[in-house]
Amino acid sequence: MNNEELNLSIIVPVYNTEKYLEKCLNSILKNIPQKTEIIVVNDGSPDNSENIIKKFEEKYSDIIKYFKKQNGGLADTKNFGISKAKGKYITFVDSDDYVDANMHKEMLELAMEKNADVVYCDIEKVYENGDTYVSYCTNFKRNTDYFKLIDTPLMAASCNKLIKKELYDNFSFPVGLINEDISVTPILLAKAKSIYKIDKPFYKYFQRSNSIQNSTFDEKRFAIFNAAKICFNQAKDLPEELQIQIKGAIYTHQILAYLIYPISELSEEEQLKLIPIFCKKYNELGEDAYQNIYVKEYVKNLHVKHLLVLMKKEKIKAIVRWLKFYKLIRPR
Repeated sequence: MNNEELNLSIIVPVYNTEKYLEKCLNSILKNIPQKTEIIVVNDGSPDNSENIIKKFEEKYSDIIKYFKKQNGGLADTKNFGISKAKGKYITFVDSDDYVDANMHKEMLELAMEKNADVVYCDIEKVYENGDTYVSYCTNFKRNTDYFKLIDTPLMAASCNKLIKKELYDNFSFPVGLINEDISVTPILLAKAKSIYKIDKPFYKYFQRSNSIQNSTFDEKRFAIFNAAKICFNQAKDLPEELQIQIKGAIYTHQILAYLIYPISELSEEEQLKLIPIFCKKYNELGEDAYQNIYVKEYVKNLHVKHLLVLMKKEKIKAIVRWLKFYKLIRPR
């Protein structure tokens, strides 16, 4: 296979996931398409992950390419994987998640048939207690394939998308920043000339209680503001309508939702500590963060306009009272 032109590169970043890694790799390998490589990148993991990877590498030496690097974080690991990728299309699988056996085969077949720039699927969240919940990654109220995709909560995820490698040219994930996908994915998708969807929840997103997204909400989660600013800056060369759509999607799904839901579940003491920081960072985004047409639509649908007024004025105790009321009338 080394001398063949590859169709797909599946990049698997690994760090401290020995408990889940075998299931992850087995799921990818179960019905893997021809002319596909699996690039496994060990980000200096101190656990037993390397031994697990090496067993797979020995058994599937024609498919698996193993690399070990000094710890640099998820964004750095993704950039490394892209630099090694030889496939026409690139996708990612987090090493604590797993996929449906038909995922990459069906998505690649569609991509090759249509010569698509992007093919994506839905995501099924799998909880530790066995519960599952499908996150549908299309907003059918929107009028373009692009906006239907980005105006959703998981629009930035790179794991449920096959993207032409050439779209990554001159782009890299911001090293040292969590929520790194938000900085890059909306711009990559905006560059795509054709986007197709398979309406199946192929990707299985395992909800670990100790993962970044499911850990206790704290100030570290506000790193999303930095990711958003990077994205907005990179979007400046795009048509104005796309910039408005990108900002609207990030303001609502990626930023405001972080306040309305997770912070509402904290104690009043924690809310009083975190809300001023959140308000300050949101206000630093400028007046557009309030006047964006999709923010206005969002607050109208959720009846949260009063909350935005309080945020703008930084009426912190009033926000705490509002969140208590909101939690009572609209349980999560």
